[in-house]
Amino acid sequence: MPLYLIAADLDAYEAAQRARLDLQARYEIALDAADELTMRRIKKLAGEYDLRHPDEPPLVAELDGFDYLAAA
Repeated sequence: MPLYLIAADLDAYEAAQRARLDLQARYEIALDAADELTMRRIKKLAGEYDLRHPDEPPLVAELDGFDYLAAA
């Protein structure tokens, strides 16, 4: 496999991971602020992310875990 194809795959993977971390951080901020509208919006985006990345652990489930921890 040519090196430029490996680099392109790595760039795509890193972009997906940054998007995932960004959604998690934005959700935590909204959760701390009790901003339900933003939380619902981010969960919708997380669902779309999950559809595009079926081989990864579900992001929506992780966000639900944040809700559970905040309620405890």
